[in-house]
Amino acid sequence: MTVYASIIGAFAVQLGPPPPLISVVELADQSASAESRAATELIIGKLQPGYVRLRRSEVPAAALEACRTDPAAAASCLSEALSQAGAGSGHVVLITLEQEGDLHWLCVGRNAGPFTASRQSVSLGPLTDLYADGESEVLHRAAACLTYAGNQSGW
Repeated sequence: MTVYASIIGAFAVQLGPPPPLISVVELADQSASAESRAATELIIGKLQPGYVRLRRSEVPAAALEACRTDPAAAASCLSEALSQAGAGSGHVVLITLEQEGDLHWLCVGRNAGPFTASRQSVSLGPLTDLYADGESEVLHRAAACLTYAGNQSGW
């Protein structure tokens, strides 16, 4: 009977709605190391398809470069730049930062909703031991960052 319950449970999961689709423009802070960029790519790979589905945005990264000049206003600048570039619903900018040896993500959507700093600016963990808190914890924080930004973009 346990086997049937497992099969039915797995089948029910397959019938659920697909994870959200997010269009991402990836930017790495100039101080980001090759290690932090590789860790970001690994996390993005592990997020799909269970947490989110990602695709590259057609918005060029060059349209967002001016927002690098003032880190304090980066979120509002990026959000406005996405809107001006014609980004649609679900478009997100993902900035990879390295702060004191920790991998940090800033996820920003266009101006359709409010920016939630506690969810869209997250530390994923130390690069020396990224999964110290457990892999699922890191993936949950990363997925939350992207989905809150997707919500900000007007899903």
